[in-house]
Amino acid sequence: MSSTAYKLKPVSALMRLLPPALPGKARLARHLLGSTLTAQDYKLRDGNGCAYVIPSLREPIGFYLLIDQVYEPETNQFLSERLSTGQVFLEIGANIGVFALPAARRVGPAGIVVAVEPSPTVADYLRRNIALNGLTNVRVKQCAAYNRDVEALPFYHAPTDHFGMGALAPQFHAAPINVPAFTLDHILADEGITKVDLIKIDVEGFEAAVFRGAAGILTGEAAPPILFEFCDWAEARVPGGQVGDAQRVLLDYGYKIYRLPDVLAGRNKPLPGVLGEGFEMLVALKP
Repeated sequence: MSSTAYKLKPVSALMRLLPPALPGKARLARHLLGSTLTAQDYKLRDGNGCAYVIPSLREPIGFYLLIDQVYEPETNQFLSERLSTGQVFLEIGANIGVFALPAARRVGPAGIVVAVEPSPTVADYLRRNIALNGLTNVRVKQCAAYNRDVEALPFYHAPTDHFGMGALAPQFHAAPINVPAFTLDHILADEGITKVDLIKIDVEGFEAAVFRGAAGILTGEAAPPILFEFCDWAEARVPGGQVGDAQRVLLDYGYKIYRLPDVLAGRNKPLPGVLGEGFEMLVALKP
């Protein structure tokens, strides 16, 4: 056992005995783990039994998988409660697969997971993790989902210790690379999929563009539930956009929007208006 693993394993095991939301837990874990969090390509398992190679333990995805065996517990709960055998799950901004892989196990061989990830580097980890778990029902689309088809769209990588934050907006003083972009309707047609049971999306503020390119699936009779991230500063940096645009697009499509904790608690009261500040995981449902 390496010296890094020698320290990581007992400390992470101790941390997992504490509830994920315990105040001060993350700070204590960072203090105890110290420089071992610089470990890269570290292999671990989540609470669903899925195995991952993690690019960096400093990034929140890797860090919380290490100390909690789960990243975003409420998101995991929602997906677990909503997905069942044989269904189709679509994740836009799939990253290294922390939601796509458990979803693939849940929908089983008869189901399909379409995982859209534009970063070539991160998509390689996604494919590696799919293979590590022996999954055959995950279809990786290495492209951006957008409001139109574009042969080359600027994409800005994030540093390894922020690998979950690659975006279409300039950041981290990074030079852009070009990635292909397609509408969600195009992606689904290309995969021969006519019905989706659940969508999760996290594209660092560009959710409205994705929704505009998905009018076909989102305005049809079987429009699926959508779980998406709202972050004011991320939406504020979209050229020509306004904070709250993603919510406005979905409202125009006939959806009602709820806070994720309210949905999980059975409180069926939609938002009275468009959120304009802060951070929330939101759920969009057709009446």
